[in-house]
Amino acid sequence: MNYLKGGDSMDSKSVVGKLEQRTSKKGQPYTCLVIKLTPTYEKIVFLTNAELELLRK
Repeated sequence: MNYLKGGDSMDSKSVVGKLEQRTSKKGQPYTCLVIKLTPTYEKIVFLTNAELELLRK
């Protein structure tokens, strides 16, 4: 896996990510993009409905 490191160019790196269905603390379902930045750290990205539609196709 190729993880970003300090000083790396953002122009040529790939990251691992997946769409996930999750449930909020209030019990509401939502979809988010989970990006694996390192083996132990994930970044959760909340997308607009339009962005989700583009990724689902």
